[in-house]
Amino acid sequence: MGTCGITAYAQPAVMMETITVDEVEAAQKTWCEALVAISKAHEEGGLPKSKPLAGEVIDAAYGYQFGPVAFKPTWTNGETTFRETRNGAVSYFVGDDPAFGDSGFAVGTPGANRSPWVKCVPEIFVIQNFGNTANAMGWVHFEAADGTKSKVDKTFGYVRDDDGALRIVVHHSSTPFAGY
Repeated sequence: MGTCGITAYAQPAVMMETITVDEVEAAQKTWCEALVAISKAHEEGGLPKSKPLAGEVIDAAYGYQFGPVAFKPTWTNGETTFRETRNGAVSYFVGDDPAFGDSGFAVGTPGANRSPWVKCVPEIFVIQNFGNTANAMGWVHFEAADGTKSKVDKTFGYVRDDDGALRIVVHHSSTPFAGY
């Protein structure tokens, strides 16, 4: 019995179902498909076509609506290494923001003769599931139209949003260590 003879019942909030391995694998595959789509859009229509698509991809895949995302892209350094804001993420994917000075990773290979990405394949080494959060670590393999291949170390941290979608809230990327 509660105060004044009123019975109080606990009403705990129930967390969404645990994020599954299949969901993490699907999220990584979708991220790769989106990267290739941005690259293709850039090849076909430059920034006017690729920049809005990059924004849509970031809005759908990342959790910037919750606050800062811990995003450390591969091709960044100095004062703009980390991309905790949506604008920083868009710049990293397609460039075109003097505040960051990016060349646009999703546009294609680095250098003067850029070749668009045509293939992106995740290779997950480990997945950790913790209720409505999960972490995944492994590699992502990229291939460009000119045959250039690249492999990047990736760590993604996911949280399930109120609609049940996985959102990236941690994204660390770097090139594999080449040795001593």
